[in-house]
Amino acid sequence: MIWLTAAGPREDTRGSLPPAPTFAAVSEIVTSRCSMCHAAQPVWAGIAHAPNGVMLDTPERIRAHARMIGINTVHSSAMPPGNITDLSLAERRTLAAWLAAGAKGE
Repeated sequence: MIWLTAAGPREDTRGSLPPAPTFAAVSEIVTSRCSMCHAAQPVWAGIAHAPNGVMLDTPERIRAHARMIGINTVHSSAMPPGNITDLSLAERRTLAAWLAAGAKGE
């Protein structure tokens, strides 16, 4: 993970966060930025299996990996590697707000 974090600058997700988002908003971010690799059947070229077995392709799996999403996308820039899927600062802050609210929401 250290080399992935070094791949790009960490965007600041500290400070005041937006209101707690709906889970639909969180799911949209994760689906559009993460699940092409982190799925039972990844669609990203060259990825045959979800990295480290982490699948983020269902609401249950997203919720189950909330802590790791926070570690790798909010508190560092490890994911996506080199920010290849263009996860924006606003999206990272939305994820941060979701986590701060207890990773809940419908």
